[in-house]
Parts: sequence; C-alpha cells; structure tokens
Amino acid sequence: MQNSYPKSGPEHYRRSFQSTWFKVFPSWLEYSPSMDAAFCLPCFLFNNPSSSRYSGKNAFTVGGFDNWKKVKDGKNCAFLNHEGKHVNSIHNLAERSCEDLMNQSQHIQRVVENFTSEQIKNNQFRLKVSIDIVRWLVFQGCAFRGRDESLTSINRGNFLEMLSFLCSYNEKVADVVGKAPKNASYTSSMIQKEILHVYSIRVKNAIREEIRDGKYCVIMDEARDGSKREQMSIVLRFVDGDGFVRERFFGLVHVSDTKALTLKHALYSALSYHNLDIQNI
Repeated sequence: MQNSYPKSGPEHYRRSFQSTWFKVFPSWLEYSPSMDAAFCLPCFLFNNPSSSRYSGKNAFTVGGFDNWKKVKDGKNCAFLNHEGKHVNSIHNLAERSCEDLMNQSQHIQRVVENFTSEQIKNNQFRLKVSIDIVRWLVFQGCAFRGRDESLTSINRGNFLEMLSFLCSYNEKVADVVGKAPKNASYTSSMIQKEILHVYSIRVKNAIREEIRDGKYCVIMDEARDGSKREQMSIVLRFVDGDGFVRERFFGLVHVSDTKALTLKHALYSALSYHNLDIQNI
C-alpha cells in the first residue's frame, strides 16, 4: 500500500485512487501501480468470461477500473455495483470460490487422502460401471440422454435406464452404485462426456498408429448439427501396414463458417494435434 497515487481527470478536479478503499473492500480490492487501475482478485481468478449477466464485467478483471469519480457516488458507487446486491451475483460467486480455494481442508488432495481403501475400491467400481455402459452405448450407436431424466420419469434415457437394469440383476452394482453419494456417482452428463472424450482420443491415436508416417487422403464435408451449428466432418483414407485401403472417420470439428480458409485452419489444427504431417496429405 502506497501513500499517494497519481491523479487523473479534468484540471479543475483531478482525482486518484484512495488507500482507505482497501479498508472498505478488504476481501477483493487490488490496485495496479503500472496501470493506475483497480482490480477484483476473486473475479480475476474465477469469473466466467462468457457470462452476460453482468455488464462491464471486464472492468475489474481485464482492463482495470480507473473512473474514480464513480467510487464516491453514494448508492451508485462502482465498487458496490460490482459486488452486486444478490447473494449469487457474479462477484459473490467468485468470492466464495476464492474462499473455497483457500480452505485447505476441502482440497481434493486432502479429501482423497482421507478415503479408506473400501471407498477407493467402490469409487473405482462405480466408474468402471459407467465406462462399460458408455462403451456399450457407443458401439451400438445409441443415444445417451433422455428427454426427462428426473426420478419420476418413466424413461430416463438409455444411460440411466441401463444402469437401473444392471442394478436390478446384480446385487453388488445395486449396493455400490445404487447407493453412491451424490458427489461420487459418476453418472452425470459431464462424466459421460469425459469418458466419451477419452475413448475419442484413444481411437484417434489408434488411427494415427495405423497411418504411421505414410501418405493419406482427407475427405471433408459440412455437417450441420441439430442446433444449426456448422461442423466439419473429417475422414482419413490411407493404406495400412498390410497393404489394405482403409477409411477412418476422424471426427467432427465445429467451425464458424464453411469458407475454404476456415476449413483449412480447422483441418490443420485437428491433424497437427495428433502429429499428422500435413505434408503427407
């Protein structure tokens, strides 16, 4: 904390940052001498850039706030407006996340260290069941999610219905998976997507091993999804080590448009990620 701060604004009424503001907003206020601007530490660390609920959200996280006139403006104080009146405002959510980060007793490492061997074995078993269900649904080309996945729904979707079916036939699955704690059930849509992503990476790595350093062809096409977002489908055609011509679906890439330059950059990015030399196309 410094004693004086540079003044800015009109000649007849120049203003500056005040050190007393640190006492009023001690939990989040930070000052950058190089930018002569105020920042919010929790929002800088945890604020979601895509959030649209808070206008001017970048003022305290990217560019910095330096309109000192608006600080001493009663109910319209910029600092108070940044905090928000609602308990679930963007700032308050970020501040609670910051408190959780500093609470070492809640850290994942501490929680894992306190797990018993039985808890670890049960968590591994729950995850294995979810992985097996995902693998079966993928190979059968079935949808995962249901229109209504609530507990009172007649049909909760293929993933949850398959899980329920396994619980009805296997006592161990019913005991371990059916009675899983909410924070370790490994059945959420996010977990399903993560498992799918791991499978996707492994399949692409296998295709990469098939191609090795040989020549290959690329077949591309536009494939708009249900939400009308543009996608580019990529299929690789090559001769494998046994001399057979293979065609492998390599993936879908979301693109902003279907212009040639956009597709080229998206294709190069997808191939280079898996160390496929574009010179071998």
